[in-house]
Amino acid sequence: MALLSGGMYVAMVTTVGGLLVGIPAYFGYNYLVARIEKLVFRMEANSIAFMDILNQPAKKE
Repeated sequence: MALLSGGMYVAMVTTVGGLLVGIPAYFGYNYLVARIEKLVFRMEANSIAFMDILNQPAKKE
């Protein structure tokens, strides 16, 4: 019984350690993904605006 409880203790400690590392890493990952998506959307909007400028008819003087 003591051998089994020792193994369970090690398993629980490693599980807690993994959660302490994994949860903040997951939040950090989602934060970075959200920032990248925002940047991509801004780049797309700027590209569309630039293409609209290029497609405007030339002004005749």
